[in-house]
Amino acid sequence: MEYVIVGCGRTGAALAHLLLAEGAGVTVLDQNPAAFTALGDGFAGRLEIGTGIDEDVLRRAGADAADGLAAVTSDDNRNLMCALIARRRFGVPRVAARINDPARGELYDDLDVQTICPTLTSAKQIRDALGVGRSEPRALRAEIGAAFSGRSVGELAEPGRVVIAAVTRGARAFVPTLEDLLEAGDRVVAFVAPEAIDTFARRLHGAPEMETRR
Repeated sequence: MEYVIVGCGRTGAALAHLLLAEGAGVTVLDQNPAAFTALGDGFAGRLEIGTGIDEDVLRRAGADAADGLAAVTSDDNRNLMCALIARRRFGVPRVAARINDPARGELYDDLDVQTICPTLTSAKQIRDALGVGRSEPRALRAEIGAAFSGRSVGELAEPGRVVIAAVTRGARAFVPTLEDLLEAGDRVVAFVAPEAIDTFARRLHGAPEMETRR
């Protein structure tokens, strides 16, 4: 898999190293050569100098054959324009743009560009840390023990608090209905409100310890 990262600030540099750690090929593009120092010594990806809103520069960086492109400069307008060029001119399958203005993200929902807003994400995390509003659900994995075998998914779920998203039985995975019966050894993925985690665990009647999905 090949990815192009436009912008080599802290976010771009961190993303580049994360993708390399996953075995992906990475090209980092920035108009300021000094920005590449954020990558540290021994960076294994490619470096290109130029602006992400120039089609020739993007082509040189490999956008025409990329599996994904992330526009993460400090300029919202530049990120959005780069993302649109990547989608419309080069047909990049997956495109993400960082924006700081939450209102702008709504304008691009229909343009096949995923927008990431650190401003809004940070605000939500701080709200949750203050204990205000509804916290984000946790994705949990658990194995069904003999005590819950033969009982329905609906007995494990809880409206507004626990959603059973998937069940894996042997080599087969499926999205369950509330009426589906669980079997010992089934592995479930559940989205659980933080305040319902203890109740969910007790409902499993001593099932093995659940692992938080990262």
